[in-house]
Amino acid sequence: MDTPIITLDQMPKALAKLVRCAAAIAKAQQRSLFLVGGWLRDWLLGRERGDLDFAVSGDPILFAQQIGGRAIPLRDAPPTGKIVHPDFTADFVELRDDIKTDLRQRDFTCNALAVDAIALAQNGKAPILDPLGGLKHIAQRTLVLTSKRSLRDDPVRILRAFRFSATLDFRIAPETMAALMEATPLLLNAAPERLLVEFSWTLQAKGAHRQILLMDDAGVLSVLLPETQRLKEVPAYGYHHLDGFHHTVEAVKMAEKAMGAETEDERLNELLLRVRDVFGQRFGYRRYGGWVLKFATLLHDIGKPLTMSVDKRGDIHFYDHEKVGGEIAEQICKRLRLSRRERDLIITLVRSHMRPVSLAGTKNLTERALRRFWRDVGEVAGIYCVALSAADLMATHGAEMTQRHRQRHYTVLQRLLETHFALKDWQQRPRLITGDEVMERYRLPPSPHVGKALRLVEEAVLDGRVQTKDEAWAFLDKAMAEIAKFSR
Repeated sequence: MDTPIITLDQMPKALAKLVRCAAAIAKAQQRSLFLVGGWLRDWLLGRERGDLDFAVSGDPILFAQQIGGRAIPLRDAPPTGKIVHPDFTADFVELRDDIKTDLRQRDFTCNALAVDAIALAQNGKAPILDPLGGLKHIAQRTLVLTSKRSLRDDPVRILRAFRFSATLDFRIAPETMAALMEATPLLLNAAPERLLVEFSWTLQAKGAHRQILLMDDAGVLSVLLPETQRLKEVPAYGYHHLDGFHHTVEAVKMAEKAMGAETEDERLNELLLRVRDVFGQRFGYRRYGGWVLKFATLLHDIGKPLTMSVDKRGDIHFYDHEKVGGEIAEQICKRLRLSRRERDLIITLVRSHMRPVSLAGTKNLTERALRRFWRDVGEVAGIYCVALSAADLMATHGAEMTQRHRQRHYTVLQRLLETHFALKDWQQRPRLITGDEVMERYRLPPSPHVGKALRLVEEAVLDGRVQTKDEAWAFLDKAMAEIAKFSR
């Protein structure tokens, strides 16, 4: 294979300017400076990437501070500094030995690539150094470890293998998979925060369900999320054609379809298209709503093994599994150090995922019940819950799941989103009665009574029982004795 040549002209202007600046400083200070790893790999794959990784001799943090932009010390072992600029980010890590020795200490051969940045800046071009055959493995789209020792040096690389497999669409080489399986117990010694980064990036990638199955085969999932293993004890039965674990993995797969408005129901897809931006909300560094929804989906039935019971007729029940599941999900989220915002949303989704099912089982579904869902669950969690419920439904094809059941469930999801849009429209209209007016009329201080009074009027307006301000006051006058426990 001919050695590829990198030219500055092939790089985005901002990155080429960064290379020239860093190379000039390195040359003046008689440092070695190499462009390494991820950007080179992605360039070879035809993927755009807005950040660079450098290996520099000497103190990389001090070096980064001389470049410009906002310099941030990342970690001490190995010493690493980051530059944050509007047009790019760049990591600078210490070059501990010569470049070939340094590359052999990296994680995977596809990342064990380097270009002499000083030569690149001076000549406008430079060859890619490839001591471990990474170019061949990139061409084969195969993930290969640099050595077994790399996993002992940093056990987080075990999870990183599945992340790269997901995000790069690489096959994990058999010998690499064997090494991952052997090293899996080392994950117990890894920092939860770093495990979260790799796992979240894996889960939010397209086709993440395949990585879950691979992690399970390798024994990684039983270390990272041991609670998932007991889902295998939940049999395929009734509505479900798969055991609890494989149903869950299938639901994660279907969550991608729900976020992409690709469910089995055309009308629901039209409504999901109107809210799909909410799944792009940012929840952390490179963590977005897609990861949160898929993780909640992965945990949505986590309470079933502890609540499974069999009645006298042999029917299986999972009473309150969503409540128990919420408690387990909270423990998992804390263990993995999720942010409070992520944790609260995931717990809410696990606890609420059966609400659309309950609504689908109601004989007379009222607008009030639909509005109560949004009031109790909240706007963002409600949209995520609709998507999770659709994913759950698409992953369910047991003998008892008739077409009538499916359509009833889809109809409820449609009506929930239609109610959401109606509430959004209503909230933009002026209130018939304000909180200040309620406090003045009934001589109330700011209190929960005021909020309750406003909600009662809101419900009456939405139900069509109240249309004018006078009607609102007449309605509220009758209700205030019960609300505040005193008559006017």
